[in-house]
Amino acid sequence: MPKLGLFKPPNYRSGQETETERHATWLELFYDLVFVAAVSQLAHSLGEDYSLAGMFHFGFLFVPVWWAWVGHTFYLTRFDTEDMGHRLLTMAQMAAVASLAVHVPAALGATSAGFALSYAAVRFILVAEYLRAGSHIPAVRPLTNRYAAGFGAAASLWALSVLLPVPWRFGLWGIALIVDFLTPLTAGQLHVRFPPHLMHLPERFGLFTIIVIGEAVVGVVTGINPEGLTFGSGAVGVMGLLVAFALWWGYFEGAKGAAVRVLSAGSHVRRYQLWLYFHLPLLMGITSTAVGVRHVIRLSASEVLPLQEGWLLSLSVALSVLSLNAIFLAAFTGKTRQLHRFLIPHYVIALFGVVCGAMSGYIPGIALLGILTLLCIAQICFSLREMPS
Repeated sequence: MPKLGLFKPPNYRSGQETETERHATWLELFYDLVFVAAVSQLAHSLGEDYSLAGMFHFGFLFVPVWWAWVGHTFYLTRFDTEDMGHRLLTMAQMAAVASLAVHVPAALGATSAGFALSYAAVRFILVAEYLRAGSHIPAVRPLTNRYAAGFGAAASLWALSVLLPVPWRFGLWGIALIVDFLTPLTAGQLHVRFPPHLMHLPERFGLFTIIVIGEAVVGVVTGINPEGLTFGSGAVGVMGLLVAFALWWGYFEGAKGAAVRVLSAGSHVRRYQLWLYFHLPLLMGITSTAVGVRHVIRLSASEVLPLQEGWLLSLSVALSVLSLNAIFLAAFTGKTRQLHRFLIPHYVIALFGVVCGAMSGYIPGIALLGILTLLCIAQICFSLREMPS
């Protein structure tokens, strides 16, 4: 029987519970709020430099922010325990993530040391959580020890990076991220032996996806000046909302991104990992699309987006569609050839999105967004077809 009192040992929340209903706790939802701030900071920084270089910087910083959320989420889906120790460690992580968000605007410059130490703190707290779980649940130590060693090594590299000058510091960040990603990727059958809760996990990823889609809605609302509202800016706002609605529909209804995962054999582990890792380009694509829509809102009805911005907006929509396709493929266990045939129209939509980039220097920004909006709506229409069995 679990101990009573303020401090209780972690419980292994998977196993037999994978078939039971489980939803996010209030603490998890509170934890997500600090990532709203981090995503907003990332989107704002991209908006300040919406170019290929700005996109590279955005992506390089988005990865650790997203991975910080993923790390805590996977811990909670296995070992969540409502006690004082868990709450204190979670709130300590929230403080570290808040510091991470504060350092985002100049994370590749003046505040890079603060960003690195903030991320290292997030990961060291996660390591402490895994060590705590392993000390109380001997059966799961093969998993917890592996994660503690891998994530601890990566966090140490982040901390040590502050001793190096820029740009060598960023090279060590890259090595640390590779170690971070390889730790679960090379865990093999440990995922099957100690599976995450396969109902709770998709809900958590769905909630984070909604946070990012919400950035698109915020971009529309804050991008329109009510005093200078015109028919053109109003139309762009409506199209921006339609793109956000289409991405929501494409994730939850089309790709079934929040469907319960299957994790019982090696092939299923690979599908589960594909489902997990393709959320990264999807969320980056959605955020970049939201930033691009906000830039279109600022234009006059006949004004053309700068060529790089037009390309980025178009490619961001295409990236979102392709990522949705990949998540769909990972969510279903039917014959791959039949699934790819089903997705042919979606691949064509992504191709048209790329073509729009080539057109962006010749047509007004509002017309470009109109075409991309129609492509997103077409994505919804094609997703309504009966799926292959």
